[in-house]
Amino acid sequence: MKNEKLMREGSIGALLLKMSLPVILVMMVTVLYNLADVFFIGRFGDRFQLAAISLAGPVFSTVSAFNTLIGFGSCTACSIALGEGRKELVRKYSAFAFYAALIVGVLLGALILGCMELLLGLLGTDGETAPYTAEYLRILALGAPFLIASGALGNTVRADGDVKQAMLASMTGTLLNVALDPLFIAVFRWGCAGAALATVIGNVVSLLLLLRAVSRKPAFSLSPRDLSFRREISLRVLGLGLPMAASTLLMSFSSAISNRLTVSYGNVAVAARSVAGKSAMLIPMIVMGLCMGVQPAISYVYGCRDRERLRKIVLGVGAVCVGVAALMSAAFFLFREQFVAAFSPDPEIISLGRYMMLGTLLAVPVEGVYHMCSTYLQATGKVSYATLTSLMQKGLIFLPVLLLMERLFALDGIIFSNAVTTLISTVIALLLCRSWSRQISRGTA
Repeated sequence: MKNEKLMREGSIGALLLKMSLPVILVMMVTVLYNLADVFFIGRFGDRFQLAAISLAGPVFSTVSAFNTLIGFGSCTACSIALGEGRKELVRKYSAFAFYAALIVGVLLGALILGCMELLLGLLGTDGETAPYTAEYLRILALGAPFLIASGALGNTVRADGDVKQAMLASMTGTLLNVALDPLFIAVFRWGCAGAALATVIGNVVSLLLLLRAVSRKPAFSLSPRDLSFRREISLRVLGLGLPMAASTLLMSFSSAISNRLTVSYGNVAVAARSVAGKSAMLIPMIVMGLCMGVQPAISYVYGCRDRERLRKIVLGVGAVCVGVAALMSAAFFLFREQFVAAFSPDPEIISLGRYMMLGTLLAVPVEGVYHMCSTYLQATGKVSYATLTSLMQKGLIFLPVLLLMERLFALDGIIFSNAVTTLISTVIALLLCRSWSRQISRGTA
């Protein structure tokens, strides 16, 4: 197969161009969707709706964690199986991913609707933000099966190195989402509910396109006849997806704690943090796109037992990640005031958001190393190390650092806690990668 030859022999540049670039484009469009929500809510809503979007973020991240659990797990499992020449397993992994995503989506949506009042309390809403947050979450809950299934299937179809179909499906759905935002928010004045509805509609369209794409790939299957919940299928997929999913889930919890701490400094602080956080999201997502794009190649080469090729891909892509993150951080730092002002005319939000961006950008270049370490460990099947690496930045280290720094430095501590966490987490991740690489070199992996 053409894509298998690329993964075996292609240069680092070719891998990034053909496998990472499409994923980055998807990431960029996804960021555009997030920016569009904040932009239109900020311009045509008010500070309470803007804060509500941020407060609902942890629940949205939790939904994303489940499509990551299933999608990243099935992508890695399928890629390793292809490298080993066991293509019959690919059909079972892909069928499990699709049906498991639908089942989990229905259950999670029902849970959100049934526990709405409890959720609103946990998220830190007050009398001014609770109604808007509830509007957003109700629609999100109804669309959960589509959100999880489209995300899981989009990751699965990348397993053979062909990212074009996943890119087209994701970009089409997200662009539709962005196009609907001004209609629902600015014209119909549906506010947070309009933002959520646009998100669900976009994911429904993405899922339909992905179903069509998978039906044309003979190596994959959506047939109930290939569906199996046997341990060797289900636990393999879920185990390989656990590191990234656990990271996203813990990030949701950490974000909720951080929001609750920020609320004590006023809704202006929450709104400013929502805007400033978008800059911190954009750069890591591009870096993640670089890593995610070559993940199937890393898994495939590992399955082929080509150690030298594996080392070359990891080091080469890691260097590119650091360079890209450093350049983008510098650009955002120089234009941080203009960035914040584009989303809200509120002078209080602009002033505080500008300062918050400084805290979010400080350690972003180091995240290039961190994400490459996490991808390498997951793609080669070292679940324990990958899970630990993913959990550090999003909770195991972040939460103690956040609570300590907030106690010592108040709002400043919250603003700079993520930078401190990233530096500590990256050092530990490098040590874990070094240990695992030695095991691979000795042939004990």
